[in-house]
Amino acid sequence: MSGRVAGKVAVVTGAGTGIGRATCISLAKEGAEVIVTSRTPAHVEETRSLVEDATGRAPQAFQLDLTDPAQVDDVVGAVDETFGHIDVLVNNGAVILHDDPGVTEITDEEWDSIFDVNVKGIFRICKAALPLMRRGSTIVNIGSINSLFAQPNTSAYSATKGALLLFTRALAVEYASRGIRANLVCPGIIDTPMNAVYLERAEDPDALRRDWCARCPMERIGQPEEVANCTLFLASDEASFVTGTTLVVDGGATADYR
Repeated sequence: MSGRVAGKVAVVTGAGTGIGRATCISLAKEGAEVIVTSRTPAHVEETRSLVEDATGRAPQAFQLDLTDPAQVDDVVGAVDETFGHIDVLVNNGAVILHDDPGVTEITDEEWDSIFDVNVKGIFRICKAALPLMRRGSTIVNIGSINSLFAQPNTSAYSATKGALLLFTRALAVEYASRGIRANLVCPGIIDTPMNAVYLERAEDPDALRRDWCARCPMERIGQPEEVANCTLFLASDEASFVTGTTLVVDGGATADYR
């Protein structure tokens, strides 16, 4: 490894599984001091252990529910006490409604719950972390191809990811003069526990997987590490003149959406 983010303090939300976990490992291998956060304690410990196995260094790790302002403040406060600053904030924490309710079926409570994590939760931690971010720091938000287009019965999720696209651009514009960058990574269909739920519930999981692959010109599902590699680039100084942009990681699906 070349130490592309050596010495940087990197907070990762939604780090318990999938893309968040792969991002923690990737950043840590390249020299970052990673802070692992997830709302599920067992997942926090699993990722912490995997990062230590990969690097020989045990990262800080915290349970973090993004809907709880006190927990957000406590985690950011702990990072401040230990390191005094944050160089990288990767916002991967998100939820989805797997039963895919339509607009007339979704309840107010369901709508509010998904916005509270996917939009307000990211706003909360950005607001808490930004005072600790110095010139040269960066925010990488993890959106979705649903930041760019919608599908049937994804109104709430697509609305949150669309909001995250504009929130990221607003951050980029507002903080550019302070030398803080903000970018959005939009994964396509990735082999994560979130998508595994759809396969588990499908009448024919193999058929659903083939359908997913057929939507992608590269004819396969992406891996969490492939998204993590893109996040690593945006977190590094190699992307020093990149802000307010969207990096789509979908195997060409949005270029040839069918």
